[in-house]
Amino acid sequence: MPLPEQIANRTAHGPIGTPGWSGQLLMFSGTVFFISLAVYLGIAYGYKPYLERQVAILDEQIKSYTRQITPDEQEKLISFYSQVANLNEILKSRFTPSQIFGWLEKNTGANIYYNGFGFLLADYQVNLSGISKTVDGFSKQMVLFQNNPAVERASINSFSSAGGNLWQFNVSLFLNKDALNSGVTVQQEQ
Repeated sequence: MPLPEQIANRTAHGPIGTPGWSGQLLMFSGTVFFISLAVYLGIAYGYKPYLERQVAILDEQIKSYTRQITPDEQEKLISFYSQVANLNEILKSRFTPSQIFGWLEKNTGANIYYNGFGFLLADYQVNLSGISKTVDGFSKQMVLFQNNPAVERASINSFSSAGGNLWQFNVSLFLNKDALNSGVTVQQEQ
């Protein structure tokens, strides 16, 4: 039986080319190239000159403001700013009793709750009363205080059962003035 004419024509002319991905890749690459080129030209010839004009306008405004202030006023302003900056540095390095609350927050265990606070500035003594959920939690808290460089000495004034598996305590901490002034805060180990 002879082959149909269509099949015979196909075999005589060789294999039919399958559609390839090379044309699609070339089209995609060209599109990306032209979009990138358009964005670059837009930035280089549109947005960049706009920004340069804005900078020139601001520079002119700064020069205008500078001309409005006399050299004597400029000198006074610089002197005042220097005084404010120096005062700011002095105040930052100065100890304030309110810093104790931040230090106490960073150096308190999870099972400890304070219900009383007292501070004697003359002795740098902090008196704390509170409640601990466990005896172990209280002992870890005392070890944390004793190992902290900001604490010279820690003493337990009272420790008793508060009922309901809670423990009531009262402690005194004698703080190291130099450590507090230098901003030493040792984070609690978990």
